[in-house]
Amino acid sequence: MDGQGDVIGGWLVALSKALQWKGIEPLELLSKSDINMNEITHVGSRVPISLCNKLFEQSVVLTDDPLLPIKISQCIVATTFHALGYALQASSSLQDAFTRLVHYDRVLSSTCRINLSEDETYCYLALNLNETASDINRIGAQLELTMLLSIIKICRDLSNPGFAPIKIYTTVDSRCREQFEAHTGCSIEFSSSKSMLVMDRELLSKRLPNSAPDLMLLSDRAADDYLAGLTSNNVVSKVRSEVVSRMATGIPNIDLVAEKLNFSQRSLQRKLNDSGTSYKDLVENIRQTIAEQHLNQNLLSLGEISYLLGFSNVANFSRAFKRWKGITPGAYRGEHYHS
Repeated sequence: MDGQGDVIGGWLVALSKALQWKGIEPLELLSKSDINMNEITHVGSRVPISLCNKLFEQSVVLTDDPLLPIKISQCIVATTFHALGYALQASSSLQDAFTRLVHYDRVLSSTCRINLSEDETYCYLALNLNETASDINRIGAQLELTMLLSIIKICRDLSNPGFAPIKIYTTVDSRCREQFEAHTGCSIEFSSSKSMLVMDRELLSKRLPNSAPDLMLLSDRAADDYLAGLTSNNVVSKVRSEVVSRMATGIPNIDLVAEKLNFSQRSLQRKLNDSGTSYKDLVENIRQTIAEQHLNQNLLSLGEISYLLGFSNVANFSRAFKRWKGITPGAYRGEHYHS
């Protein structure tokens, strides 16, 4: 798969289950695409994005069912996304789960970045579909819609079956609008230029009943190991692991990380740029993500979090956090942590 983006094989496992649900034998479809069912059922397997797109599109045509993405999303389980699935289920809030989803978005796809932003009222979870990439590395419409519906399914599993976003934006055309809106419980803008879930910010901050900090930390470590072990487009994961391992003693400069990974500084920066990021942005993302996770869990003091993130003191950490989120870490903890 050199030069090609990939996705986790769990997407095809869910597709296979959805086809069986509709009384269709998936092996016939898979056998035409050189996919070995035994290979994709191995938790954590990877398949090319182009092949996954093709199978999703063919399945919608084969079943003549534009609602198939709903059935696929209903087949999503914890192991679909390797250790990330368990980390999401153990999260302290939906906000915490989304922060984790953004941090580990490469588990789902090597090229589709997930971005989380918020204002005073809403949270916005957006899929960056990499429109500038070649077709071979771009998430297709049916897979994109399935990803959005799967995130809603996960939210319902974590919080309550009636969870609904405020609005959905998707690039898919508007066939079966009423059925999709009835399933999601919100209005949907089809044929949009963006792919996004808009959600109630206050709802996402509520404490989840099945939060399990110990399981969450173990699952995070397993997800880190999984990403570090990927052989395709894993430079970002390797840099991330290197930065995290050295963070408590201060953020390492790019020269040190490049030397550790056997790259020149210029070569490493170029590879990061090709992956849609930079060393500075990656470090900021790591610090912000880990900070939000610790604040959501409410297990460590601000001083301890500052130390773990490589800040010399709490004041520097507070300034950085206010730059990221617009509020101090203490205020953020007060808003997002609920006993």
